[in-house]
Order: sequence, then C-alpha cells, then structure tokens
Amino acid sequence: MDKVLFNLYLKGLFRICIFLLKIASIFDERFEKKISFYRYFKKKKKYKKIFLRLLHQPKMFIFNLPYDSKKLTKKIYNYEMLYLDNQKTNDGHKKVYQSKDDLNNRKEFSKITNYIEDFINKNISIYFENNKLKLIKMWIVITKNLGIMKKHSHFNSDFSGILYVKVDNHKNYKGGLKIHNVMQNIEIYTFSKHKNIFKKKINRKKSFIFKPKKNDLVIFNSYIEHSVVNKNSKIVDRISLPFDMVF
Repeated sequence: MDKVLFNLYLKGLFRICIFLLKIASIFDERFEKKISFYRYFKKKKKYKKIFLRLLHQPKMFIFNLPYDSKKLTKKIYNYEMLYLDNQKTNDGHKKVYQSKDDLNNRKEFSKITNYIEDFINKNISIYFENNKLKLIKMWIVITKNLGIMKKHSHFNSDFSGILYVKVDNHKNYKGGLKIHNVMQNIEIYTFSKHKNIFKKKINRKKSFIFKPKKNDLVIFNSYIEHSVVNKNSKIVDRISLPFDMVF
C-alpha cells in the first residue's frame, strides 16, 4: 500500500491517494490519519517531482540560537497592536493571542526576520539540494497559563517554524508543542553547538511533545499537524514567534 501511495504521490495524483486511504480506513482506522498528508499537497501549488521527493520524508530541525531575547521581548511588548488585533478569537483556541502575520514586513522586526532566514538557509539547505527558503510570514503568539492551540497545519507554506522567546523551564512543566506524527517516521535533527553537527533520530510515536527552552528555534514541514498545550505554567506569558517559509 505504501509503495502504491508513494508512486501516485510522485505523479501528483493526491486525490487518488485520498480516495484509496478512505477505502482502506474502513478496514483499518490507522489509514485515516494519513489522509491529512495528501490533503495538504492537494491544496498546494504544483510541485516538481524533485521537490515531492524532498518533502515526502517529514523532518524537524532544532537549534538554540545565540540571540538577545531580552531586546526581542521588549520589542514584542512594545508592538503597537499588541492584544488589539487578535487573529485567533474565533478559531477555538483558548487563552491565546496571535498578531497579524506581517511582522516580517515591519521595520522593528526586520533584524530578527533576516537573521532567522539566513540562519536556516545556512544550516539546513544542504538537506534540500541547496534550495533556499524565503520567510514570507511571521507573527507573535502569547499563550497564557492553561492556554490551548488546537491541532492545525500551515497549508500556504513549505516549512514552518517557531522561535521561542519566553518559555517555562521548570522541571514539572507539562506543556509544549505537540507534534502529531501521522506517518510515524519524523526525522528529528538536533544541532549540537559544541560538536557543530546534527544528532539525528527517527520518532515513530503517534504523537510527542517538544518542550522548548528559551531561544530554541524549531522548523518542520508545514504539513505536519501540531498543537500547543500550556499546562501548569509558572509564568504569565509564554511568547513565541512562529513563521512560514517557501522555496
């Protein structure tokens, strides 16, 4: 079944993949969860075969940036529309503020926008045959204690990422970024600053929670569904800068 789906996928026949999975899910519910992967590509632009090969294997990259988060936090709290332009009031999310996704076009956030784009292309383009990614959207997310962001993916980009500006690091904290691993084969590349290399592992769990540290930068395929849980936090605001990128 997987080989058939892969060959259809490379030909851009995503609707047929979805149809076959719907039929298969009648007999085995595990197939139903894979539909979201092909639905993403059905809604996207047409990819060349080389990009379909590159994007088929889900990947997640984790870094910790040497960046001044105090100055960045100050810029965020000085954002003129803070709490006035919440984009997530009607999406079922709870205790979450999200700004408009145009921070990358604003002068006060141009430095961090360029820094992230350059850093990512310098460090991961080798995994995509040196094709470069362009940051097209960036926004602020502030999650309060017990805040929840429902499961979602980003249909209008190729890769999505998050820079964690302010997080709760106490040992009993139960929140984090929940990754819904529908294909159960995400390659996770964690960058070691001391050895200047990536440590690779494959996560085959149905879902897992990534607990970020301050200044962590995580980037993953935009089709990967994810959600946010912020249980028993000891800080008032959990602040992050999510962003979307395209080839």
